Amino acid sequence: MATYVNMGLYTPEIEEEETYSPMIYIDEAIVQILNSKDEFVAQFTYEELRGIMAIMAAEQEKQHLFIKAQIKNN
Repeated sequence: MATYVNMGLYTPEIEEEETYSPMIYIDEAIVQILNSKDEFVAQFTYEELRGIMAIMAAEQEKQHLFIKAQIKNN
Protein backbone atom coordinates (compact mmCIF):
# COMPACT_ATOMS: atom_id res chain seq x y z
CA MET A 1 0.00 0.00 0.00
CA ALA A 2 1.45 3.36 -1.04
CA THR A 3 1.62 6.40 1.23
CA TYR A 4 1.99 10.11 0.47
CA VAL A 5 3.61 12.41 3.05
CA ASN A 6 4.30 16.17 2.99
CA MET A 7 7.81 16.69 4.33
CA GLY A 8 9.92 19.71 5.26
CA LEU A 9 10.31 22.94 3.37
CA TYR A 10 12.46 23.34 0.30
CA THR A 11 13.58 26.40 -1.65
CA PRO A 12 15.13 25.58 -5.02
CA GLU A 13 18.34 27.55 -5.61
CA ILE A 14 18.21 27.19 -9.39
CA GLU A 15 14.82 28.80 -9.92
CA GLU A 16 13.40 31.78 -8.09
CA GLU A 17 10.46 29.77 -6.89
CA GLU A 18 8.85 30.21 -3.51
CA THR A 19 9.41 27.75 -0.69
CA TYR A 20 7.24 24.67 -0.94
CA SER A 21 6.71 21.40 0.84
CA PRO A 22 7.59 18.43 -1.37
CA MET A 23 5.31 15.39 -1.54
CA ILE A 24 6.99 12.10 -0.63
CA TYR A 25 5.56 8.93 -2.23
CA ILE A 26 6.39 5.74 -0.32
CA ASP A 27 5.61 2.17 -1.34
CA GLU A 28 7.14 -1.26 -0.73
CA ALA A 29 9.93 -0.77 -3.30
CA ILE A 30 10.79 2.93 -3.59
CA VAL A 31 10.58 6.43 -2.17
CA GLN A 32 9.86 9.22 -4.67
CA ILE A 33 10.03 12.97 -4.14
CA LEU A 34 7.59 15.14 -6.10
CA ASN A 35 7.55 18.95 -6.19
CA SER A 36 4.48 21.11 -5.58
CA LYS A 37 3.42 20.64 -9.23
CA ASP A 38 3.54 16.83 -8.81
CA GLU A 39 6.65 16.72 -11.01
CA PHE A 40 9.22 14.01 -10.35
CA VAL A 41 12.32 15.23 -8.47
CA ALA A 42 14.10 12.12 -7.17
CA GLN A 43 13.66 8.41 -6.49
CA PHE A 44 15.48 6.12 -4.07
CA THR A 45 15.32 2.41 -3.37
CA TYR A 46 15.49 1.28 0.23
CA GLU A 47 19.04 -0.01 -0.31
CA GLU A 48 20.08 3.45 -1.51
CA LEU A 49 18.38 5.10 1.48
CA ARG A 50 20.15 2.72 3.87
CA GLY A 51 23.46 3.73 2.29
CA ILE A 52 22.63 7.43 2.62
CA MET A 53 21.62 6.97 6.26
CA ALA A 54 24.85 5.04 7.00
CA ILE A 55 26.92 7.88 5.55
CA MET A 56 24.94 10.45 7.57
CA ALA A 57 25.43 8.43 10.76
CA ALA A 58 29.18 8.12 10.10
CA GLU A 59 29.45 11.89 9.55
CA GLN A 60 27.59 12.60 12.80
CA GLU A 61 29.79 10.14 14.69
CA LYS A 62 32.92 11.71 13.18
CA GLN A 63 31.73 15.17 14.31
CA HIS A 64 30.90 13.81 17.78
CA LEU A 65 34.39 12.30 18.13
CA PHE A 66 35.98 15.55 16.90
CA ILE A 67 34.12 17.57 19.55
CA LYS A 68 35.01 15.00 22.23
CA ALA A 69 38.71 15.24 21.26
CA GLN A 70 38.61 19.05 21.46
CA ILE A 71 37.07 18.89 24.94
CA LYS A 72 39.84 16.53 26.13
CA ASN A 73 42.53 18.85 24.71
CA ASN A 74 41.16 21.86 26.58
